[in-house]
Amino acid sequence: MDVVVTLFRFIYRIRYWILIVPLLVTIPTYYFTSNLPTTYEASTTIFTGIASSPNVDEGNNSSQYANNAFDNIIFLVHSRSILEKVSIRLFAQAMMKGDPKQDNKYIRASNYNELLNIVPKDVKRLIDKKSEEITVKNLIKYKESGNNNFIYGLLNWFHPFYSISALGKIEARRLGSSDMIEIKYSCNDPGIVHQTLAILNEELISEYSKLQLGSSNDVISYFEKQLNLSRELLKLQEDSLMNYSMQGKIINYEEQTGMLIAMSNTIETKYEQAMLDFYSSQKLIDNLENRLATRSELMKENKQFIKNLNIVSLLTKKITELETINDENTDQSEKLPKYKQLLDISEQKLYDISNDLNATQYSKEGVSMNSFIQEWLSQVLINEKAKAEISILQERKKEIDVKYVHYTPIGPNLKRQEREITFTEESYHTLLNHLAQAKLQQKSLEMMYSKLNVVSPPVYPLADSGTNRKSIIIIAFFGSLIFIIGCFLILELFDKTIRDKYRATNLSKANVLGAFPGNATLKFRSFAKERNRMATAYSCNMLMNYFTPNKTTIINLISKDSGEGKSFIADNMMAYWEELGFYVRFVSYHTDFSVESKAYFQAENIQDLVKYGKVNPDIVLFECPALVQHNIPKPLLKNANVNLYIIKATRAWQESDQLFYDQIRSQSEDKPSFLFLNQAKQFAVEDFTGLLPPFTKFRKRIYKLLKLELSSEKDQNIEQ
Repeated sequence: MDVVVTLFRFIYRIRYWILIVPLLVTIPTYYFTSNLPTTYEASTTIFTGIASSPNVDEGNNSSQYANNAFDNIIFLVHSRSILEKVSIRLFAQAMMKGDPKQDNKYIRASNYNELLNIVPKDVKRLIDKKSEEITVKNLIKYKESGNNNFIYGLLNWFHPFYSISALGKIEARRLGSSDMIEIKYSCNDPGIVHQTLAILNEELISEYSKLQLGSSNDVISYFEKQLNLSRELLKLQEDSLMNYSMQGKIINYEEQTGMLIAMSNTIETKYEQAMLDFYSSQKLIDNLENRLATRSELMKENKQFIKNLNIVSLLTKKITELETINDENTDQSEKLPKYKQLLDISEQKLYDISNDLNATQYSKEGVSMNSFIQEWLSQVLINEKAKAEISILQERKKEIDVKYVHYTPIGPNLKRQEREITFTEESYHTLLNHLAQAKLQQKSLEMMYSKLNVVSPPVYPLADSGTNRKSIIIIAFFGSLIFIIGCFLILELFDKTIRDKYRATNLSKANVLGAFPGNATLKFRSFAKERNRMATAYSCNMLMNYFTPNKTTIINLISKDSGEGKSFIADNMMAYWEELGFYVRFVSYHTDFSVESKAYFQAENIQDLVKYGKVNPDIVLFECPALVQHNIPKPLLKNANVNLYIIKATRAWQESDQLFYDQIRSQSEDKPSFLFLNQAKQFAVEDFTGLLPPFTKFRKRIYKLLKLELSSEKDQNIEQ
């Protein structure tokens, strides 16, 4: 509540500043804004189709994507590149189609004449009135020639129509949650407003398309290039694998090596069997030849027998060779039965020859010789077949060993090349997938670009939108009001002037007994005596609470500096108490004793300095010397009933004040010590006394307002 009261008092104290300063600012503002130029405003609406229309890329249908897309378009409206293009085209239009005598839809005549006055001759020569495109190219080239030419300055300084700062006032916003973007612009030329928005629409759509599709085309071009490189690499790797397979005569490496292993196992088995047959038959042949003696020799010498035996051996080689070769050739497969048939015939012939040569039927042991010869011939055939098979199988084993040597390095090389081809294929498929996504994104952007259309083109404004004069005046009034309040508030926060009870308490942390009014203004001077009496009555009544019955009451009047008003306050208190019948004695260091004497510093009480006489006074007002000049003896402070620290309310509370007051309070021990304000403002005195005269209705209302007595009612049933 104290804060609110302080705030009201603060406002009331600076009331004249609050009234006068805003008026001094507002009146000139009202006068100087009477001729403000009028402004014209136009708007255009662009449909984007970002939020509502279907999108090819389903992943881009989120609200975040839509918000980003809208932000990109809005930021693009305010981008320097677009604003520069708009400015140059707008300037070119004005120079080409402006009329110095009458207004047209491009520029007012007055603005056109002002523009002609500032455009140098070398720039005017760049204007081709037949072609806007050529004019714009000339101006852009001229601008880029340096940073100290007219066009560069026109863009970067503060021209009201063609500078970047002026065009930066274009407003662009999304209409709610719709697909619409509204663009607004205003200036004091209706033609400039209309043409600015029209050109901006064209440049915005063109630039947005270029940015979106340009980046998408770059991405697609990159992936297509990488895809072609990957395709070429894959082709080279496949050709290399094919050539390597052809050189190594590889059709199916796994099957071929499997067949080679199976063939090797078969040949090894046959070879072992042939060796077994060869050695066993050879053993039997040797045994039988010992028994047959000359018969076997005769048969070996028989040419016909030898010939057929060679044929059997040859046919056996052929058959073994054909059986150990996995050849699907039809001619070779048909020869095998024929060879076996011929082999059977040749074997039969051998048996026939052996029968013809067999003359003796029985051996010496009585065993049939025919059975021996048949057995010998059979073993001979087996032996010859075994030798033939061994010969062929040894050659086949060598061939298989050669093939092992051939196929062994081929496997790792094939795997390495196949691994490289697999990696390249995966890279190819990845690039192909990215390319498809990039094309999908491009299609999405193309669809969105096709949806970026001007729904509501700018309309040439016929009526002005007025001026912001009223706003300027309101801002001037309230701005000055806030400024003056802020300045005084800052002073209030840092000000240490005592002024009233609340500030004195906050600054000194001491209790304030009362306040005495200062010099009254001319208006209230006639009420000064009554005001002093009321302030004195309040203070004296408060002091009477500390009187001791039937004893002299001593009140010390203390101040830091001389001139704080101790004598004046003592005179008023003395007069008040004397009217009540009290015997009051005023003791002052000016007249009653010397502060330079030893007696003063050694005094135990006032009677050591001044004798009362036959009758002791009821009240003694003791005016002490200024503390900055002389100290007060501790007994004088301790023996007093009340110590009043008198200070002017018009000065600041200083560190020395706090030091002296704390010293007085500590030395007086349990005796009360108070602050007493002198020369206080009226409202500060009224904190103690209540409303001071004159008691007019206006002052009563102000008093109630300052006291926050906002809803009190006058008592109707109390006698006046």
